[in-house]
Amino acid sequence: MPQDFELHGSYTYWISRLASVMRESFNASLKEAEISWPQWMTLNCLHHQRAQTPAALAECLGVDRSAITRLLDRLADKQLVVRDHDDGDRRSVRVSLTEAGSAKMSAIDDAAREHQNAFLSHLPATEVRAFKGNLQKLLRAGGVETTALWRNLE
Repeated sequence: MPQDFELHGSYTYWISRLASVMRESFNASLKEAEISWPQWMTLNCLHHQRAQTPAALAECLGVDRSAITRLLDRLADKQLVVRDHDDGDRRSVRVSLTEAGSAKMSAIDDAAREHQNAFLSHLPATEVRAFKGNLQKLLRAGGVETTALWRNLE
């Protein structure tokens, strides 16, 4: 008879736990900037021109389109993004950073880099490369392709 599968034997649990620890740690830095992790991800995709429409933002972030609408509402209320409707097609919306949104991204860019490095500094460079490669393989197994995105950053 096979043993029961215990929670602490689950990689899903540990990956989720690591993501939660990292996200909460970064949220402490973001609190000073008065934005949340999902808001930072949205601003970051816009800042790096990975997406300019709500649908493309949802795809970029891997979230539901209704979540993007709420995120954009909050960011617009903070005057960090603007939505421009196409005069020819009112359903077509382009999203862009405001000057304040761009300034916010510049102000927290170093904090994001420092946060990531604080975790990765516990691994030698060869293990960081292996970790990245393994993450890519696992994401690919789940139907998420990252190669082109990460290759553009190297």
